[in-house]
Amino acid sequence: MRYWALTAIVLVAYLIQSVLGPYLAIAGVVPNVVLVVAVACGLLFGWQVGLGVGFGGGLLIDLTIGQLIGSHALAGSLVGFVAGLVEERVFKDNLLLPVFGGVIGSALGQTVVLICLTIFGRSISLSEFGGKLLPSLIYDTVLCVFVYWRIFRLYAFIKPDPRGVIVLRRR
Repeated sequence: MRYWALTAIVLVAYLIQSVLGPYLAIAGVVPNVVLVVAVACGLLFGWQVGLGVGFGGGLLIDLTIGQLIGSHALAGSLVGFVAGLVEERVFKDNLLLPVFGGVIGSALGQTVVLICLTIFGRSISLSEFGGKLLPSLIYDTVLCVFVYWRIFRLYAFIKPDPRGVIVLRRR
């Protein structure tokens, strides 16, 4: 059931970002819901899940509304992977965990997309990037706190039992 639930979470995040994103823009900044979900899944379930969620959601964004195919997939994969690396070393119910994850994930994701666009010849001024960096960091961090706690509520349902399948015997 875990993979179906994660797929549903990624698809809902993608739909929110692609359909409702322009209407949710604040100060010209659209929320990066897929990246936030990759951070939350990485922090909760480890680097494999964070990498997969980030790649899948980022690829969906690239195929529909992205400027350069693969840039959001690379950013989401990297952010989910980095968030998943600290999964075993942190308390999942720590209040500051999604705050730090949102700040670092948003900054890293935006930087990776900017580098990809610059390498492949898209012109983006640093003043435009710098002017949207701080509002985007704040927006994604606040969003990460809400998304993280929503997914954390489903943690017991999504996380598989480490002992495997329990078989009950009849007497």
